[in-house]
Amino acid sequence: MKTQPRYAFAVIALLAFTTLHAANPVMVVQAIQTEKTDEYLALLAKANLQIESVTGLKQLRHAWTGDFAGQDAHGLVVVSMFDSTAAAVAAQDKLMKDAGSAALMKEFAKIRKRGPQYLMKAQRWEGLYDGGAVFNTNVNVTDEAAYLKALDGLKAIFDANGFKDAKLNLLRVAAGREDATHIVVICFPNQMRVAELIDLISDTAVMKDWNAAAAKIRTVVHNGTYHEITK
Repeated sequence: MKTQPRYAFAVIALLAFTTLHAANPVMVVQAIQTEKTDEYLALLAKANLQIESVTGLKQLRHAWTGDFAGQDAHGLVVVSMFDSTAAAVAAQDKLMKDAGSAALMKEFAKIRKRGPQYLMKAQRWEGLYDGGAVFNTNVNVTDEAAYLKALDGLKAIFDANGFKDAKLNLLRVAAGREDATHIVVICFPNQMRVAELIDLISDTAVMKDWNAAAAKIRTVVHNGTYHEITK
């Protein structure tokens, strides 16, 4: 499987992040290439147990795949959340010194290649659903403060149109930036709710004024839908 994702998280990973992590957590997104997805996911489950025993971080790695996602479709990314960049580096340092983790890495190396890796910092964080699905939009933002305010307005539109279960997040690309400054991540419990949201935001009557205002401070680069496949 070949993938060159545009910061795909897919983001994006687990509802418990909202309580286990800081209000504005850091997200690490690692692109993966493999022809043996099922074997990879089974090995990832073992790795999560080993990571917890070494670092205390429970269910750290989450696997996501692209659906209607352009070049990201059917690709695989692994998402990890931390309180800070320093916390991410500290955890990695512990794992590099652990014999059990080193053995697992050798097993991973037999069935996968690692692609691009990105670091993102949450600026607006409502969280994600365990085993959920997301609609991501990569954007170039010229005024972050104004865009955060605009997202409050977008959330109000969602609430008024039957989408109070939407979790609306904004992450700044802190390192590894290629073609966008930020990613908007809208998370739901399942893929059907994402599909229903797309039908809503495709309605120009509902979104006309918001889109016109947002266009003054942001340019859309890429968007797509994704869902979590962690075992």
